[in-house]
Amino acid sequence: MLAFNGTRAWSIAGTKGGGVTIGVVGAPDRVAEAACAIRALAPDATVESGSASGAIVVVADTSVDPASIGGSSLVIAAAGDTGEAMSPRPQGVVNVASAGESGSPQQSSSYGPTVTLAAYGNDTSTAAGYVAALAAILRAGHANWPARQVVAQMAGSINPASGNQHTDQLGFGVIAPVQAASLQPLDPETLPGFDAMFPVNQPPRSGAPSTRSGPTSAANPGSASATPSSGGPTSPSGSPSVAPSSPISAPGTTDTANVWPTNPIFSTGPSNGSHAAAGSGGGSGGFNPILLFGLLVILAGGGYVLWQRRRQPRPAAVKPESEWEAPSGPRHSGYSPPEE
Repeated sequence: MLAFNGTRAWSIAGTKGGGVTIGVVGAPDRVAEAACAIRALAPDATVESGSASGAIVVVADTSVDPASIGGSSLVIAAAGDTGEAMSPRPQGVVNVASAGESGSPQQSSSYGPTVTLAAYGNDTSTAAGYVAALAAILRAGHANWPARQVVAQMAGSINPASGNQHTDQLGFGVIAPVQAASLQPLDPETLPGFDAMFPVNQPPRSGAPSTRSGPTSAANPGSASATPSSGGPTSPSGSPSVAPSSPISAPGTTDTANVWPTNPIFSTGPSNGSHAAAGSGGGSGGFNPILLFGLLVILAGGGYVLWQRRRQPRPAAVKPESEWEAPSGPRHSGYSPPEE
């Protein structure tokens, strides 16, 4: 936490991940490690151990296949701790390696071309928890960002403007929460190889249902034991998957938008890294209230100056020197009266 400088990141982001639900699945001991890391870096986020529901789902170890997590949640998965090459995984999964205090990869951390990010930790379960916590902080502060933008912000902020080269051992590098919260939105197109990992507008996954711990809520009649009659893709709770335009929420959680936005922050083509206007959806041609406010201030200042000038009294007109009258009178005619 000292290396991540979490306090500074919270101050800049203005949030500690509040309102974001993170589900964690895997072996109980690995779930506990990931949950502890999440609560350390994002203490206001809601953590549901043993659950595959939420805006973010952490796969804490290799006992659960990330491809089995359905729905639109952002899946952050531990790369594994075999010290060997990773097994193939689907696109759209954030695969996390672990790094030691020096920033070098742990010898036990698995590796491969699909490793996305790394974080400090004795194993990849803890590292995945820290990455999920940073994702929760970014989501809480930027509700209009799609999951792809959140991942790009974490990856590109490690070395500003995505200068860090991708490696099989650490991906784009060890996460830097302060930089991720400080920098303007980073264009995913500037990250080499990022499109191959996270395609634009990737559809929700339709994996096999994952078991959710705890009793079934009356507000959510579909459970892990329920069999959908539609025969279509299933969500992590076992109920028919919901279209991205229909937000869903896990019972008893504070996250009311488990379905991520799909509109990109940037328009196609190179970007200058500026913020997209709120509600514009594409990042170009939007309404910018800051520019409007600045224009109003300038106009008001100019009007005030003109008003002050009109209030000042005008000086009396003075004849030009060429129109002055010649002096006349006894004092100027050459005559001097005698002294008495």
